[in-house]
Amino acid sequence: MRHFVLLLTTAVSMFGCALMGLSADAAVARSAVARGKAPAPPQARADGSRGHRLADAACVPRRGRVCQASAKSQRRASRPRHLSPAPSGAVKPAKQTGAVKPTKATAGETAAATVRAGQIAGVLATRCENTELTPEAGNLGLIRAAVLCLVNVKRAQNGESPLRLSAQLGQAAEGHDHELISADYFAHVSPSGLTPVDRVRGTGYIPGRSVGYVIGENLAWGTYGLSTPAAIVSAWIASPGHLANILESQYTETGISVLAQVPPSLANGAPGATYAQEFGVIVH
Repeated sequence: MRHFVLLLTTAVSMFGCALMGLSADAAVARSAVARGKAPAPPQARADGSRGHRLADAACVPRRGRVCQASAKSQRRASRPRHLSPAPSGAVKPAKQTGAVKPTKATAGETAAATVRAGQIAGVLATRCENTELTPEAGNLGLIRAAVLCLVNVKRAQNGESPLRLSAQLGQAAEGHDHELISADYFAHVSPSGLTPVDRVRGTGYIPGRSVGYVIGENLAWGTYGLSTPAAIVSAWIASPGHLANILESQYTETGISVLAQVPPSLANGAPGATYAQEFGVIVH
């Protein structure tokens, strides 16, 4: 009896994009980051290593930005890629005259740092419950809470503030989750062409076209013992693209959906669950 887990991830914000995928035996992971527009569907290529598959970046750069395809480069996607060659000869550092006075934190910054530290300490002191539950129709609320706890613990371990639940992001996650089952596919972009940004925008989370945002999405499905919150979040953490979404410092909110079903063509009748997690922040 084979157990399966399949993952997808994407992130969307204001400037560039990238898409990468990896599959090996019973595990698949894909990651994407875009700034301003959601990524186009991936184009697969073989890398010749034990049947692994990588999907190349497919995106539209804006304002000279370029697409990147690694977790580290996702954070640099807004930087220009083509740089002028360095001048020949030694380059001397610029001299600075006078003493440099340290910048003092304002009272507001100090208070915010104290609150942040308290939030992180509180998360680290929390024991996540129900992480080994197998999703069923009657326990999906417990499953969602377990996923949120595990994700926030991972963020806290890396010095990031916990995410709070957003009803609108939850609506987007749930809608996509249901469509994955009913339309029998597994991707960030729907057969009709809807992207993660389209789905989130449809909930009213992004209040206007002129408002800045960062939106991300992690997807997964698993069967049998690999359908538990612990198994799914562990698989996300083990994937650089998914982990980049989990640890993104800009995100402040999230929405989680779990269904005790798997797209019919993928699980071959095996019991399991499909997970969708949206990440977001509005930048005014």
